Amino acid sequence: MTLRDGDPRTVGGYRLEGRLGEGGMGVVFRARSLSGRQVAVKVIRPELAGDPAFRRRFRREVTAARQVSGAFTAPVVDADADAEAPWLATLFVTGPSLAERVYGRGPLPAAEVWLLAAGLAEALRDIHRVGLVHRDLKPHNVLLAQDGPRVIDFGIARAVDGADATALTGTGVVVGTPRFMAPEQFRRGEVGPASDVFALGSVLVHAATGHGPFDGDHSHAVGFRVVYEDPDLTGLPPELLPLVESCLAKDPDDRPTVPGLLTLLAAGPAPVTPAGVPGPDRTPDPAPPPPPAAAAAAAAAAAAAAAFPTVPDEPAQTPVADAYRAPEGVFGPPPSVEPEPQPQPQPAVPDSRQERVHAMRKAEGLRVKRRNRRLGIAVAVGVVLALGVAAVPVVKGMMGDGKGGRSAGSGGSTPRPDTPVCGPDGAVNAAGASSVKVAMDRWVADYQAACPNARTNYAATGTGAGIQQFKDGSADFAVVDRLLTPAQAESASTRCPGGKPVQLPLGVLPVAVVVNLPGVDALTLDAPALARIFHGQITRWNHAEIAAVNPGRLLPDTEIQVVTPTDESTTTLTFTQYLSAVVPTGWGSIPQSSLTAVGNGPGVATSAVARTVKQTAGSVSFTRPGGEAAGLTTVRIATGAPEAAAVGADSAAKAVESGRVTGTGADLTVQLDYGTKAAGAYPIVQLAYAVVCDRGNNGETLARYRPFLISAVSEQEQRAAAENGYGALPAALAQKVRENLATLG
Repeated sequence: MTLRDGDPRTVGGYRLEGRLGEGGMGVVFRARSLSGRQVAVKVIRPELAGDPAFRRRFRREVTAARQVSGAFTAPVVDADADAEAPWLATLFVTGPSLAERVYGRGPLPAAEVWLLAAGLAEALRDIHRVGLVHRDLKPHNVLLAQDGPRVIDFGIARAVDGADATALTGTGVVVGTPRFMAPEQFRRGEVGPASDVFALGSVLVHAATGHGPFDGDHSHAVGFRVVYEDPDLTGLPPELLPLVESCLAKDPDDRPTVPGLLTLLAAGPAPVTPAGVPGPDRTPDPAPPPPPAAAAAAAAAAAAAAAFPTVPDEPAQTPVADAYRAPEGVFGPPPSVEPEPQPQPQPAVPDSRQERVHAMRKAEGLRVKRRNRRLGIAVAVGVVLALGVAAVPVVKGMMGDGKGGRSAGSGGSTPRPDTPVCGPDGAVNAAGASSVKVAMDRWVADYQAACPNARTNYAATGTGAGIQQFKDGSADFAVVDRLLTPAQAESASTRCPGGKPVQLPLGVLPVAVVVNLPGVDALTLDAPALARIFHGQITRWNHAEIAAVNPGRLLPDTEIQVVTPTDESTTTLTFTQYLSAVVPTGWGSIPQSSLTAVGNGPGVATSAVARTVKQTAGSVSFTRPGGEAAGLTTVRIATGAPEAAAVGADSAAKAVESGRVTGTGADLTVQLDYGTKAAGAYPIVQLAYAVVCDRGNNGETLARYRPFLISAVSEQEQRAAAENGYGALPAALAQKVRENLATLG
């Protein structure tokens, strides 16, 4: 990114060339020395620089960080803790971050993850041996150079030895990313070398699967999962399980030391021997008796379903630029694998070295429980998930003519959308995204009013937890507010014997840009201006870029106060997906689910955004429309259409119409077009989906939940949701959902 207005042009004799990023501690710049050497310079935020205690700690930690050297770190080459704005410079590393690599090209193969683990363990050894703990090891802080990974951003890590070993969080600044923090950091705020080992395990899961072991909709949910729940290791290659499980032990004393990890990694991964195949110390298992014809057919169908095509978790229209692609070689692309039906795999047989790894853990019972729960997970399914699904327009082709189909019952025509057809008496249990709870509550109330003997229960446990509850059978269907990852789809397929999980759109989740600008009752912004505002590059409301899209409107010469939601949320993910897709060079090509505070503006929880904007004159932010946001001025978005689009049920539906269905069969996942220029289309939207089985449903359960979902996507219920700040599904897409619901078996 280019330098912003107000950024320094030189720091400590280094000429700044651009921004690399920013975080809670400061801003990182790309810079050059007088000799032309490239470095990364981190400048500490003024509010921290003014704290004498912070400066003392920073000075001690810079002294320790200078001692860090090694093949897999980016060492500190210069620093000045006494400058007006303290800074440090590290060697600049050319290469994408692990986050960029996984987002742009998918998970790394197991062999590359093993090499990555070795490099990161060596980096941690070099950091720990000088008395530092990284505390923020995560995919964004791992750069993939041509000759291996580099760990960055350790120069302000915590010093762990000595009487003054206090964390930088002493000033109230929290360092760490919840999804990669250890349980002891949440429980007691304590960190040590074992905390970095836990983070390493989480990073390896992300590298190998594309998801984290403790993902959640917000920071509180993530923290709860880290402290109390088992990690989600779905999609993790079996040869990595012993390594990762040992790193993710809840008790720091049960985790291996870094030297212990290096010993294990030097030996290489153990061979995985499926049951029934002779290994070094095995004799063949007896062949099972042939199944009956019906069971054999079902088994064949289940195996074929394992290779079903899917789509990426992130929108396909925001690929990582070629300049950020990892070099071929150690971190090259995964090998191409032709999808083919796979036999149902069996659990891996651990060899003696794997058993030694597990012996490092005292909590043996917990390990056994985790391992047993995963015995049925397919070993080789993940590599055959195909991403090149033919795209089909939402409105054209797939939507049909609005006729035909079967009702929720045994036959007949599709029922009228405004006439609920009641299912059998009994309870329907669903779980998932909290962002859809208000709409679900309304749909449940209306359905039960029409069908008094129906009992529908919705638990807003979060998208990740909802998928898990669907998988284990405690939820009849899940509700998600983002597309399933391939690993999640693979894991959930165990719920669908002879079939696969499919996603059916339930509703539209628009995100409104809101302002509190006294004297201004209408405002228009475009994506470039929004990106620069939320990057702190446009700081006054009468800036020329804002005036250009508001001709004839008098704008005040006042400072912009950016209210930033700093916790993890789908609202932030949707907003940044829009900016990443439309202005990738101005915002960045990777969407984020959390942001850091901008300038002097406050950083708040997502739930407090609307309230804070109302209390702060000159402020701007983004939030779900309706609820606490009622009464705020909502910004129109200039998209290139003749008129700027206002947020609303109809404008959100028009944006969805511009997308394309990329699912196959009963699946109706939609690839949204955030850059749409369709008239009246409001582009900052996300879809909510119901996750169900296309085949393999329990007949009684299906008969109960299908009528409810048909009711939820009716025109009447979509309008009811719109009264609470949601968008409405396009009529043709809602009709297709009803038709596909009728085909479930």
